[in-house]
Amino acid sequence: MKIEEKYVKVGERGQVVIPKALRDAEGIKPNQLVKIIGEPGQIVIRKVSHIKEPEDVIFDILGKMKLADKDWERIHRQRE
Repeated sequence: MKIEEKYVKVGERGQVVIPKALRDAEGIKPNQLVKIIGEPGQIVIRKVSHIKEPEDVIFDILGKMKLADKDWERIHRQRE
């Protein structure tokens, strides 16, 4: 994989434009979300393929817990 480097200016409102060649190479479309990560000395922009709904995140966490069947049944009843 070739690493691309481009220089862009930061606008007055803090906006930057991801160059078209990079957007095309990564398949980033208009209105698509990207993740901005602040790391010491750099800012990383990552393409987001899927964002989970908050409810799905909660169920992922609950799935890792050892809950009794009756508790799961109550959770599902309340969800409906």
